[in-house]
Amino acid sequence: MSVESRILVVDAGNTSIKFTAFEGEQVLWVQRGDSCPVETGFAPEVIYFASVRSKEQSALLHADVQAEFPSSEWITLTSQATACFVRNAYIEPERLGIDRWLGVIAAHHLIKGDAVVVDAGTAIKVDVVNREGTHLGGYIAPGLAMMTESLLSKTARIRFDSHEVVEGEGLPNSTARAVTEGCHEMALGFLERIHHRYPEFKWVVTGGDAQALLNRLGIALECFPNLVALGAKLVGDEQLRGNK
Repeated sequence: MSVESRILVVDAGNTSIKFTAFEGEQVLWVQRGDSCPVETGFAPEVIYFASVRSKEQSALLHADVQAEFPSSEWITLTSQATACFVRNAYIEPERLGIDRWLGVIAAHHLIKGDAVVVDAGTAIKVDVVNREGTHLGGYIAPGLAMMTESLLSKTARIRFDSHEVVEGEGLPNSTARAVTEGCHEMALGFLERIHHRYPEFKWVVTGGDAQALLNRLGIALECFPNLVALGAKLVGDEQLRGNK
């Protein structure tokens, strides 16, 4: 089978599942949901599966998707020491989150230079890869929603309703602003410190909060909403070629 096939990438994140359909190198559609989309008329020849969920949750999702596409070839993607000319910084490569690994690989091939990769969703994940394809390592920090939820769950009197979250000037003068703007400042400070360490690197971003955060810092960036899926396509194609 040619790697120029109909490919479905299943990216199972901590809070949502993203399904990306490829026809050759073209992205046909992207859907998010709790189960496999079945009304698209798209029949994948190969499914690339990347999950950061538990073994039990991944197995359930695997069974759900495979039930919809029983004749599709299946490749489960895992983090490795090397793939697609990129070298993993981890001493135990398999312990690097597959979403981070795929993002690093995609960024290296898209930028072809020194890159800082930021994925800001449930968590804020930052990885650094140089132009030679050496992954230098990275960070994981709580995302904005996670920081807010942590404050609300661990305190008795920090409470506010969603309608109270409004923009204001100067120091926050309400609990809603104190929490939301405080979490933003923590995230911004974290990213700003990284920028000071790698000022000449190109910033590649994905995830719901990444672009808004970095725009506030005035950092030049390239945004790729499908970064993980693009990395999955590269790694899955490489494995598919190796299986032939």
